[in-house]
Amino acid sequence: MPTLCTELEVLISTSVWLVQNGWELEAISIATGAGLPPINSQKSQFRDALKSKNVLFPEALFKNCGPDIVARFNDGIWKLECKGLGKGSPQTLRTNFDRAVASAMSYYDSPGTRIGLALANDYLWVLDFGQRLPCTLREATNLWVFLLENGTIYPYKPTEDLPFPRAA
Repeated sequence: MPTLCTELEVLISTSVWLVQNGWELEAISIATGAGLPPINSQKSQFRDALKSKNVLFPEALFKNCGPDIVARFNDGIWKLECKGLGKGSPQTLRTNFDRAVASAMSYYDSPGTRIGLALANDYLWVLDFGQRLPCTLREATNLWVFLLENGTIYPYKPTEDLPFPRAA
């Protein structure tokens, strides 16, 4: 059974990891829609979480659309799609995963752009969707994968193998 994880948790943890690794946040787009907490509540949780890590986050960086995270370091830019893991049938979860991959791919707009997919860990561990992200695809598109497990982000370069699913 997959461990439930909100997209906001993935967004927060990935943002903190980026800042702690020298990247400057330029834009954050928080998910809205049916079944999600009100946007102001999510924004407040995001700001509070970053503040607890001594990261100031100006309100102007919240955007209504676009990549979930845009971050910059010198002349490099990172555009990331985040995906939590909610309740749903295996087909719904697979569709959500595939949409997240497609969204990340759509952010590639120049050779200097790094694209990333930040996921609740159980997309790979429990649901075994890792085979849908072969290393050749990730290398060709410079797609990084960030996995959130127990509050910690584990980044995987495009050239690194993703972890194998755990034995049940």
